[in-house]
Amino acid sequence: MTAIDKALSHAAEHCEAHGARFTPARRRVLGILLREGQPLTAYQVLDLLRGEHPGAQPPTVYRALDFLMRNELVHRIESTNSYLPCNHAHCHGDVEQGEHWPQFLLCDQCGETREVPLPATLREALARQAGSHGFEVGARPLELHGVCANCRGRA
Repeated sequence: MTAIDKALSHAAEHCEAHGARFTPARRRVLGILLREGQPLTAYQVLDLLRGEHPGAQPPTVYRALDFLMRNELVHRIESTNSYLPCNHAHCHGDVEQGEHWPQFLLCDQCGETREVPLPATLREALARQAGSHGFEVGARPLELHGVCANCRGRA
């Protein structure tokens, strides 16, 4: 069983445990994101999906991505309007619903994007800071742009 097969199997189990339907279209969209290994826009996903299913339409991809995000299987990278499969177990069951704050490290030179866990102390500090201003934090991804080690090494 490949890593992608394991991830898809885990996604199916996660959906079943939460009473959600992991349809073939949702599975294909997640499979594309897993296979590509880099953030993709919805239209990039659509183009790849059309390679397998020529009649695929944008609503199919958008609905699948919405489902995958709601079920914490995919994250949206706001600054690039792209999607990346969640690659950390902490997204599924290790934290209470709504407590997962993914942190993304994005290389502005090569586009590498890496999800890393945000330390609890930083999550708490950010929530406290926002709360002290009467602000309740909603969407929680934190995106940090910079230059990865590979690109720095090439400079």
